Amino acid sequence: NFAAAERQVAELRSMKLVSPMVDTLAADLRRMQGDPAGALKIYREARSRYARNKALLYGQIDAQLADGQEALKTTAAELQLSPSDPILHGLQARSYAALGKRLQQHRAQAELYALQGQLVAAVQQLELAQKAGDGDFFEHSQVDARLRELKIRQQEEAKQKLPL
Repeated sequence: NFAAAERQVAELRSMKLVSPMVDTLAADLRRMQGDPAGALKIYREARSRYARNKALLYGQIDAQLADGQEALKTTAAELQLSPSDPILHGLQARSYAALGKRLQQHRAQAELYALQGQLVAAVQQLELAQKAGDGDFFEHSQVDARLRELKIRQQEEAKQKLPL
């Protein structure tokens, strides 16, 4: 019920309640109503006040993708600050997919899986990245190196699970 939800958000704002949660609710409501540009405006304004709030960040990137905007710059900048954030890697994968960059899409998805401890899925994604058919020599070299790292990690974990 969008009308009721709008009234609730308006009521919260009339109480002068300042919170990233209220801004997130307002922006999410816009997005659900099919207004990604309106949601993006709310997210950006709220992030100027709450720069490190993850819910606002994730919502902003989602709204950028829904509005057909490039979100890659946002995800890349945030991953510099939070390289072990699996959600950001997933959003980055979606950003690369929107741009048709398959190698990078699979590479970012692999990082998401690796951070979640799903090494088999991470290795599969890197193998898909190798076969993607796009990317330059440097990107392929990075994928190859990361694939070797994860396979070694897989072998080490397999050794630890063997009974003595």
